[in-house]
Amino acid sequence: MLDKAKTRLLGVALVLASPLLAGEASAERISGKEALAVMRAMDLQPQLGTDAVGDPQIQFVIDGLHAQLNFYDCKKQDGRCGSLQLETAVDLENGTTYRVANAFNKQYRYVRMHLDDEMDPYVQYDFEVLHTDARTHLESQIEMFGKLLASFTEAVGYY
Repeated sequence: MLDKAKTRLLGVALVLASPLLAGEASAERISGKEALAVMRAMDLQPQLGTDAVGDPQIQFVIDGLHAQLNFYDCKKQDGRCGSLQLETAVDLENGTTYRVANAFNKQYRYVRMHLDDEMDPYVQYDFEVLHTDARTHLESQIEMFGKLLASFTEAVGYY
């Protein structure tokens, strides 16, 4: 058992550490408004809305393509989310093939090409913002997504 002095010291340590832990916890997630500010600074023409379950969703334009940022693992009390997904699609006259999608997916680990019912391709790029500076990490992931889009559009013949 802890004696009273040790218990008090432990209590003081926890009280002193709690603001630091709270600050760290908030830095590990991002809200729709915070993400919107990052994307405005990147000149992506973002528009903030919500998805079907009430989580934030941002529509934007990157490299001439319409895209969206989807939010997951959101905390209802503060609207901050820990997992994000960048997504875009292209409408091809004749669609593409499973072979093209499989070749693309074999080459890349974190982005996935899918085909809709008309065989038009779309990509989804998932990432977390936990244990990082969420704003800086979001900016770097959007930049990476832009690079991946160049490979995606080349793979499907969309120019």
